[in-house]
Amino acid sequence: MRMAGHRLVRADRPARASGAAVMRRRSVLLADGCALLREGVAALLAVHSGFDVIGSTGDGRDCVRMALRDAPDVMLFDCSLRGLNGIEAARRIAEQNTHTRLLCLSMHEEPHWVRATFDAGAHGYVLKRCAFTELLEAIETVLSSRYYVARDVAHALVEGCRTRSRPEIVDDAGLSTREREITQLFAEGYSTQAIAERLHISAKTVATHREHIMAKLGIHGMAQLTRYALREGLTTLDSGS
Repeated sequence: MRMAGHRLVRADRPARASGAAVMRRRSVLLADGCALLREGVAALLAVHSGFDVIGSTGDGRDCVRMALRDAPDVMLFDCSLRGLNGIEAARRIAEQNTHTRLLCLSMHEEPHWVRATFDAGAHGYVLKRCAFTELLEAIETVLSSRYYVARDVAHALVEGCRTRSRPEIVDDAGLSTREREITQLFAEGYSTQAIAERLHISAKTVATHREHIMAKLGIHGMAQLTRYALREGLTTLDSGS
């Protein structure tokens, strides 16, 4: 013991913590093309004591940059993001960041969407029509190093188990990951040169991809390509951020 003024202080006694132990809050990144949805989910999570929303974006490339920079505990993402679709964004994050748990919040129930999302490295898949209580359950599940699958889409994974795994995502029309990415950018109004600069490839390569895409889809013209991208959820053409 030592003297400190007129009080005796035990030098070997640790300071007493005030109140109960505080549980670490989990960081969340939101990536969805709909700004209103992001704001709504952020508002709901804000009243929950366990989470902090540290970022929000509707752009796939921003999503990758933010996730790799900030390494959030969990990222909620949609398959449809501007610039780079959510599946490809999730794939790039999963390849470089093993800490962040990836939970897809999607409107798509089709088997190829669910399979492609998990193939890209996602840890959970929830439908946008779910209640907030289910979303919380899904978040807690993936944070506990488990997987979460909405019951309405579980059949898609069963179908996936019956198909031969492939090295890259190929959709029902036979488009590769790169072709889907280029389809998305064309549908969002980017020119051939702008896409080439964005993807760091030549304009000739972009033009070749476009020819292959048109041939595989059996379509002619950008209007049809845009309709395809909208139907498949590659873009929402939502200009909000």
